[in-house]
Amino acid sequence: MAVLSAVSLIAFVVWELRTREPIVNLRVLAKRNFALGKALIALMGIVLYGTTALLPLLLQTLLGYPALQSGLSVSPRGIGAVLSMIVVGRLVGKLDGRYLAMFGFGVLAISTYWPKYINLEISRSSIAWPQIVSGFAMGFIFVPLTMLATGTVTNEQIGNATGVYNLMRNVGGSLGIAGVTSMLVRGAQVHQAMLVSHLTPYDPTFQQRLHDLTSGLAAQSDPVTATQSAYGMIYQAVMAQANLLSYIDTFGLLAFLCLLAFFAPLFFAKVKAKQGTPSRH
Repeated sequence: MAVLSAVSLIAFVVWELRTREPIVNLRVLAKRNFALGKALIALMGIVLYGTTALLPLLLQTLLGYPALQSGLSVSPRGIGAVLSMIVVGRLVGKLDGRYLAMFGFGVLAISTYWPKYINLEISRSSIAWPQIVSGFAMGFIFVPLTMLATGTVTNEQIGNATGVYNLMRNVGGSLGIAGVTSMLVRGAQVHQAMLVSHLTPYDPTFQQRLHDLTSGLAAQSDPVTATQSAYGMIYQAVMAQANLLSYIDTFGLLAFLCLLAFFAPLFFAKVKAKQGTPSRH
């Protein structure tokens, strides 16, 4: 299937570039602003959909939130987005869109890196506030980035260009969801192997914890059952910590992607609307 997909993609590109009336006009990618904007909106989709997939999983699987409470904890992102749209609407005609986009990616990197400091005893506000900041950053990215990407596209190509632009955001979102879920599983296995290496008869901390749990459980069952239950409780704690560390690593990678995109808007050609017509500088 991978080979079939690769061959089909190559055939699609060749056909669309050679035909006189292509379904998707790929020639628009020759414009620097649009090509760069397409790449950044795909990256934005990776971060946006990746974090949207990560947080409910974290809240429900590790913190024990029910589905409703998990959704309410993530929903404040919309509050930040509404606020940023109001602010950006007033600034987009006064400030260079490139600097607005840089500000957005910088704030998004901070809000995405924020969850690296979480633990299994955090409050709901520790999740809600980063979401508000994240939503605020997205308004500073979507509006200026769309203006910069399509500002040099002719009126005849604008319909095709916006279609490709939105498609790349969705493709980035698909890649983001698939990527973060794979990273979670593999990262948890790596951290589990690292943590289990300390669960040996020669580790005094492990032996003390095992002794305390066994002593506490021995009052309710026989010594053999108490020892088995103590081992099970320690294993559950190891698995929870391994999964938490995997979440933290994944959030860190998404923040790094935002940081990489921070300077990318400087490579856009400046676009300034004059009497309804985009001018190129």
